Amino acid sequence: MKGERHLPALKKEEAVEQLAVAVEKLDECALGEVREELFPEKTSTLPAAELVNYIRTSLLPEEIVDLWNVVFPDDHQVWFDDEENTIHHNEDAVGYVDVD
Repeated sequence: MKGERHLPALKKEEAVEQLAVAVEKLDECALGEVREELFPEKTSTLPAAELVNYIRTSLLPEEIVDLWNVVFPDDHQVWFDDEENTIHHNEDAVGYVDVD
């Protein structure tokens, strides 16, 4: 979903809806990646509509983060804040120095 911009912090419900809308637009190959991410232990053949329904009704916070990385691969530093019930991404790390 290159080119789309998202706020760096979203309420869980907003993040789920962005994922659902993006998944509705994916081609079959990309849907296969989504199925594999959500159901790695078995081969899933869920149709797109059922995947979207699952995303809207059943995702756990860690699944949202994992799926976000699949659907929006250009986003980085994706994490879930339990206290505020929000998904964060593309935020600059404050007070962090990268030493390579």
